[in-house]
Amino acid sequence: MSIRLTLRCALTMLVAFGCDKSPDPESGDTVRKVRVSFEQHIIWGPLMIAKAEGFFREEGLDVEFVSALEVEETLVALITGDIDVRPGALHAAFLSAVARGAPVRIAAGMGVIAPGSCTYFGIVLRPGIDTAGRPAIRNIRTSLDGSTRYVVSRMLASRGMALDGMETVRVEDVLLPMVLENRSLDAAAVTEPALTRVAKAGTLWLSAQDAVPGYQWSVLAFGERLLVRERDTGLRFLRAYHRAIAQYRQGKTDRNVAILADGTGETLEHTREACWPTFTADSRVNWSSIDDFQRWAKAQGFMDRTVSLDQALDSTLVAATAPAQR
Repeated sequence: MSIRLTLRCALTMLVAFGCDKSPDPESGDTVRKVRVSFEQHIIWGPLMIAKAEGFFREEGLDVEFVSALEVEETLVALITGDIDVRPGALHAAFLSAVARGAPVRIAAGMGVIAPGSCTYFGIVLRPGIDTAGRPAIRNIRTSLDGSTRYVVSRMLASRGMALDGMETVRVEDVLLPMVLENRSLDAAAVTEPALTRVAKAGTLWLSAQDAVPGYQWSVLAFGERLLVRERDTGLRFLRAYHRAIAQYRQGKTDRNVAILADGTGETLEHTREACWPTFTADSRVNWSSIDDFQRWAKAQGFMDRTVSLDQALDSTLVAATAPAQR
């Protein structure tokens, strides 16, 4: 089923049946359950910290990490209320859902591709291809849409190359070193924590921070429950999240490394070696970078129309919970 058809079905269900009418906990001290889609990537680091350190619990929240499905399935789960929070990279499907009236919004920023930072996302070449792209790159591992494809396009453009001229393939992270070494794949776009391992099987060629400095790689999106019906629950979630960001920004302390290693399933040594993405202290969103992305997505045919800042972002949530900046 296509992304657009899936979204239409989800929105139809909302109109027909309404949103979940679970009891409103605002008047009592009942622990509030919050379901969050989760993947074993470093970009989820602050959320791992918030749960491991009990920051969510101290806000009266019982946060459940739910293994993320495919992009469109996770988005539908957010629209229908099966999950409350969708963290992760931006996708055209999310912005298209907002344009169609879905009760979802960006609540806060997550990782940023910061200029001058280490390489969280890059393209690795197989042995035998030099950094001038000789011989020609025939195929590359990347996604079909979303932030990954956009940033890959920008990275390749910096070398006068077009993604449209290459075959795009899907390969699991764990298989990338093997397929690069046996030369069945020419190049791979990959994020941490896999990037550090994959780069040892080939050559790290292009880095995202050079192509799209300041790009808002990922965001926290809320569904209708935390945006409207239980807004205080959403505020509690973000207060815990900001406490975790403050701890994350202390860097690769023994405690932070241990939490992220456990959350990603990596060793302590690999977790410490990997590049950790940048999180700003106040979680505000770099909208201009998102605007650039959606204009590209519309030109590529991934979106019918773009959305405005006011349509896509509820900035009042971060304004009410982020630490004051001096």
